[in-house]
Amino acid sequence: MEKGQRRLTMHRRIGKDEERSYLEVPFHLEGRVERIDVSYRYEQSGAEAVVDIGLCSPDGIVGWSGGARASFFVGTELATPGYLARPIIEGEWAVLLGAYKIPADGTMVTVDVVLTEPHERWMKGDLHMHSVHSDGRYTIESAKASCAARGLDFMALTDHNTLSQNQSALVPDERLLLLPGVELTSYFGHANVYGAPEALRDFRVTTPEGAKAELGDIRAKGGFVSLNHPFCPSCPWELGFDLPYDAIEVWNGPWRALNEHAVAWWQEQLAAGRRLIALGGSDTHAEDRFVKHGRPTAAVRTDTGTAQGVLDSIRRGRVVLSFDPDETFLNLTSGAYGVGDQMPRAEIDGTGAIPLVIDVEGARGDHVTLWSDRGIEAAWHIAASAEVPAKAWEADVSDGGWVVQREIAALRELGAPAMTAAAAMGTSAVHVPAAEAPDGRVRLRFEGKADRLFYRLEARRDGASTAQSVMTCLTNPLYIEREVE
Repeated sequence: MEKGQRRLTMHRRIGKDEERSYLEVPFHLEGRVERIDVSYRYEQSGAEAVVDIGLCSPDGIVGWSGGARASFFVGTELATPGYLARPIIEGEWAVLLGAYKIPADGTMVTVDVVLTEPHERWMKGDLHMHSVHSDGRYTIESAKASCAARGLDFMALTDHNTLSQNQSALVPDERLLLLPGVELTSYFGHANVYGAPEALRDFRVTTPEGAKAELGDIRAKGGFVSLNHPFCPSCPWELGFDLPYDAIEVWNGPWRALNEHAVAWWQEQLAAGRRLIALGGSDTHAEDRFVKHGRPTAAVRTDTGTAQGVLDSIRRGRVVLSFDPDETFLNLTSGAYGVGDQMPRAEIDGTGAIPLVIDVEGARGDHVTLWSDRGIEAAWHIAASAEVPAKAWEADVSDGGWVVQREIAALRELGAPAMTAAAAMGTSAVHVPAAEAPDGRVRLRFEGKADRLFYRLEARRDGASTAQSVMTCLTNPLYIEREVE
């Protein structure tokens, strides 16, 4: 059983005399439940037994599969087709059995019900994409299929200056949570609005004063604002940063120079004491060899598998960005506190030491760095292992694909250095021990200090035949409560 789950197994023997009747296998729900999974099996006696299935809540019928499915699920926002997604209420529930055909000696039916309670988990998704509702080629359904095939749990609908795509978010899907959104797109910069896209009144923002008024109004109405690809050569943010916003898109599409600039700028803001959430998204418009849904992937630490739960966690900065859904993943914790949290002063002992735990997954020759407001505090080289295969994108880099086609012009225009992982780590000032990770997993420890503003992590990997380092993972900070002066 997975974390937060409990199983109920029930048996019901159906006699010949109950043929063509509807039966109930009751179970009682108490407390908070966010998902119910039901499966069943029975003695079919050749083709003589046919038993249908469905589900009933205290409010009535939730759905009916007939004999078409051996399992189904219902949740707060996701459900198997044929079943209603809705809040799961306490009370008397029942698995419905339809005794369509029953052999002379009857048949035994076994029903398994798995109840999932709210629990902490990481959910992966894409926070920036486009569809036929603006200038993309994906329909909403084809975008869903692409995201699901990439192993994502949620997708944000962020078409340019329109809300029509969000009508699809009203229809529950069995594969993905759909986050309503919109990309404010003006001639002077782009910004995503999540959670309350209808708060965008007018996208025609052309001055810093107009941007300040519009973004302030959006946030006052509950929208979450992220400034997109602020250092993009073709469509940078030109309306200034002294504005009301919540996040910065530091990672747009595959890793490239504009993202190097964004991360460097973000680090400067953090070091100056500003708490600014880092986000990323693919900005996918159509099928492409290098730009794909979930490149980068935003992993969000949430307590509930709902769109609102994901959005609430994004607001708290509980976000880790990875190059792909199956790429390197870093987690930073200290006791009960993790990425996006603030460690209270009361939790720090008299020595001022902060024990940090760094969990690395999926690494393959990555260079991991621990950053604070003072710069790089520590670095590790995660030894490559044959047990962790090379990813497809690494071959793309080796072929000179997106490095040649997209990077070179951007590097020249912006003057960004084509960094190696070693250069990014500043290894001349930091000792870099090697960490063995046979399966790509390793746990590292570091004793932090209470006089820092925050700690955060980066992982990089050098391309096989290029001089450029590619970011494989980046976390938002774990903040440390400041002392009252």
